Amino acid sequence: MAAAAATRRNGRIGCLATLCVLFAAACGARAQVCNGALPAPGASVEGGTERFALIARQCPALVAPAQVHRAAQLDLYGDARAVTIEMPEPKPVVPAAAPAAPAVPLPPPDARAARVLSLAPTLTQAARDNDLDPLLLHAIAHVESRHNAQAISPAGARGALQVMPATARRFGVADPERLLDGETNVRAGAAYLRTLMGRYGGDLKRVLAAYNAGEGAVDKHGGNIPPYPETQAYVRDVLAVYRRLTSEFAVSAAGTLIARGETQ
Repeated sequence: MAAAAATRRNGRIGCLATLCVLFAAACGARAQVCNGALPAPGASVEGGTERFALIARQCPALVAPAQVHRAAQLDLYGDARAVTIEMPEPKPVVPAAAPAAPAVPLPPPDARAARVLSLAPTLTQAARDNDLDPLLLHAIAHVESRHNAQAISPAGARGALQVMPATARRFGVADPERLLDGETNVRAGAAYLRTLMGRYGGDLKRVLAAYNAGEGAVDKHGGNIPPYPETQAYVRDVLAVYRRLTSEFAVSAAGTLIARGETQ
């Protein structure tokens, strides 16, 4: 019995759900008004076996031809002419320019760079006066003293180009202390190099060997590089620095240094 009761209860719930759906679908419909009088009780219905004769007689609106009601708002759109809507041409999107990167200040030169910069004009001028390559003077100054105008070796050589006092006297510098002046030192050293270039026919290896060990040592060994480890290392180091400089820089017609690839 419990099962039967449950079945009946479920059936009622299903019917209620169906009715709810139907009510919802019919909520927007209009009722049709019947103005005819109802027949007297027991009166016969005309129309023979017509199933809905009573309704048809009492509600003529149901059997009358359907009247199509045209909404007046539709007449507003009676003009079938096409409507043209002009749209403006889209403007090209120009990407916003990236903000300029702030200028990064260059770091101040260290002590070695400062020495090179301060001595460069003197080396360039001395090279022009003695028909030498300024890059060669820079290479010698680098190997000899790291461009230090105040350098003094244990043997007594002085200045950026490490000129010996005896050699300086040959070129008019009698006071050894004057060799600590950058311009005086470079002029004496460049003059000595020019002399050695003439003596050894421009053979740079012998010129550098004589600049380091003295002309007598080169002559003693038949005009060749003396077998001194210090002198041989000196010649090798100066030539290596010189090759590196010539690969990175050039000398303009005016005698100034320019980086390779730049316009003069």
